[in-house]
Amino acid sequence: MLHSKHLTIPANTSEAAPYKTQFLVNQGVIYRIWVAFPGGCVGLVKLRILHQGHPILPVEKDAYITGNNYTYEYPLMEEIITSPETLSIEAWNEDDTYSHKIDIQILILAKKWVLPVGAYEGIIAALKSISERRSE
Repeated sequence: MLHSKHLTIPANTSEAAPYKTQFLVNQGVIYRIWVAFPGGCVGLVKLRILHQGHPILPVEKDAYITGNNYTYEYPLMEEIITSPETLSIEAWNEDDTYSHKIDIQILILAKKWVLPVGAYEGIIAALKSISERRSE
């Protein structure tokens, strides 16, 4: 399921009193997050995404994402156990004149569609083993 939000962050929004919004998401695994900063943001708009009060993007407690005329793509493997669940977004805008817009998209896949960590290496080893047996 792809969730999408278009945010307008007002001018003079501080980190101490950030713009806040939420995504209501279903059970699964957060597989990708895209954050688009249009031209004009020039590093003045900053944001972070939290799950159950803990930062997931970026993962450091006091860190944030910023950009200008760029879309970031972040691979994640954050499991959403209950449905529905809330992801929180905190954003601020240090521009004293203009509000700025950013777009966020979150792709959540069913857990059964996401390979567990390390499964890829196991699959490759199994295929090599089969290939080696055939060549004997």
